Amino acid sequence: MPRVDIDDFLTDYERAVCYFTLPKLVYHISPIGLFVYSIFVIITFSVTFWALAFGNQILLYIGTISLIVIALFGFVLFTGRALLSELRWRRCLAEAHGTKKEETLDLPDPFEQHELYLIPQKEKEGTLFPCSNRDGEVIYFIENRGDGWIVKDVLENEVCKITARRSWLSISFTYRKPVILDIYRGEKKIARLKPRFSFYGSAYLITIFDPQPDTYWIIQSGIFHQGELVGRIYQLRKIQYLDIQKQHFNPGILAFLITL
Repeated sequence: MPRVDIDDFLTDYERAVCYFTLPKLVYHISPIGLFVYSIFVIITFSVTFWALAFGNQILLYIGTISLIVIALFGFVLFTGRALLSELRWRRCLAEAHGTKKEETLDLPDPFEQHELYLIPQKEKEGTLFPCSNRDGEVIYFIENRGDGWIVKDVLENEVCKITARRSWLSISFTYRKPVILDIYRGEKKIARLKPRFSFYGSAYLITIFDPQPDTYWIIQSGIFHQGELVGRIYQLRKIQYLDIQKQHFNPGILAFLITL
């Protein structure tokens, strides 16, 4: 079986931290909170401008002080909390990476029923790149054809084909453009991945058509099935990982990893 060299090995401790701990440390700005804050800024600015236009010194003084207070409050609320969250996130990850010796405890392995797939970010720059497991064994080869992707096994048999088209009616508060992915096996559509509106970051709905109908949600980094967390997608040292329960792995989730 073909293999790839993994330059920076993911330890069990780092895997547990990325799966369980880091998602709780990431601070996400709520669009609702940002909207409410913007309303206060607009009202305060309007009062200050009105006082300045009509020469009302008392309202001008109150408006100016209010603008300063609101600006400081916004800096602490958004920038300060985001910076603090980033520092905690980096410290936690550095501690996990710096741990050389992992204690062996008589506890069940939380990843016993999981599979870990990975794609180095730099590999996606080419027209053909591998998707391997944690041991470096290549599971799939992905061919980027510009308007889509073809997934093949190690014997170069086509597993599925992924096509992408812009979702003009979707709204997303992330850097990713909303894209609808259709996954085919031969000429038969077996899955679809579609962005959904969410105030709290990225949200995608995966609809499985074959072999039996099913649905999955990808919200932030979590993969959910019937409200239960069954996997995560995360990036560590420029390598993208798909950590998923074996029975829930499907072409729709693989397509999301490929197109990140």
